[in-house]
Amino acid sequence: MKNYSPPPFFELNVMKNLIYALTIVIVLMTSSCSKNDELPGFGVVVDMMVFITVLDSQGNNLFDPRQERYYDPQHIKIFYDRNGKLEEFYESHLDMRRNFRVAPSGFGRDYGMDLVLSEKTVIQWNEHESDTIHAEIYKTDGPHIRVTKVYFNGELKWDVEDLTGREITIIK
Repeated sequence: MKNYSPPPFFELNVMKNLIYALTIVIVLMTSSCSKNDELPGFGVVVDMMVFITVLDSQGNNLFDPRQERYYDPQHIKIFYDRNGKLEEFYESHLDMRRNFRVAPSGFGRDYGMDLVLSEKTVIQWNEHESDTIHAEIYKTDGPHIRVTKVYFNGELKWDVEDLTGREITIIK
């Protein structure tokens, strides 16, 4: 019985592929970021949104119009701290006139609020309830602005180091 040996060109191709793969791995390993490095980004990055789900103590979504304690988006107001003074955000020419929208349920998500954050954002749910969100914002000398931490009424709810989507759940 004769021993099989692959043709010489086969061994050469395998070796070339192995060298390319090892080179790519070494480049990726040596170019990784440390915590002190700047967050990576290309072009203009303005990432200031948070997705908020609001539940009652029984787990009912308060953005669902069928709920008794429903938060009607028509009555929700957003305020931003501008030089120590809270100013209501309203721009009639924008799609999100009050800098938020309540997304309907669907595509694997329940009702939720997409909200544009500032360093201090106050959500007035109705005439009697409001909450404060503080955001730590990372700004570079270039055109990069990103939220790195989100605090809801003083409690840390999201951190960029968690490597999860910027989604928070609030129990009211």
